[in-house]
Amino acid sequence: MSKDLKKMPEAELIQDIRGFFKERKIIVLCTSSKEGVPRASSMDYYMEKSEDNYNIYVGLSPGIKIKNIEENPIVSIGIYTPMDTGKIQGMQITATGKERLILMREGDQGFDEAQEIVRGKRNILLKIIPEKIELLDYSYRKKGYSTMQILEL
Repeated sequence: MSKDLKKMPEAELIQDIRGFFKERKIIVLCTSSKEGVPRASSMDYYMEKSEDNYNIYVGLSPGIKIKNIEENPIVSIGIYTPMDTGKIQGMQITATGKERLILMREGDQGFDEAQEIVRGKRNILLKIIPEKIELLDYSYRKKGYSTMQILEL
């Protein structure tokens, strides 16, 4: 972070992160094959109603992104504010490891509970437990904060 700009109080950052999630419906889920070939997929996302975590759920179709996650369990998620709003805002989420990227198929433990969170009947669900959330907001400068704020989980 810049020397002249500072980190915002964690309670304020958490409030902004929660608000950012509530105002948006689409993520870009980025995966990579074991050979390092990237894949970015836009999709709807869902979250638990609980305020004690940042778990993200998505419904998946069989394909490349599932293979990528199984072979290389590292994802990056992008969520942004459309440029036509006049705001420069975005969120970057990182999750690594099979304990944070939980693929569930019908019959798997936790699938029925996850299916209740995700709209529409799905055969494959992914629960993403973030380890880091980075929130970019250029309006933070007006408050004396760095434009990039990071929440490590």
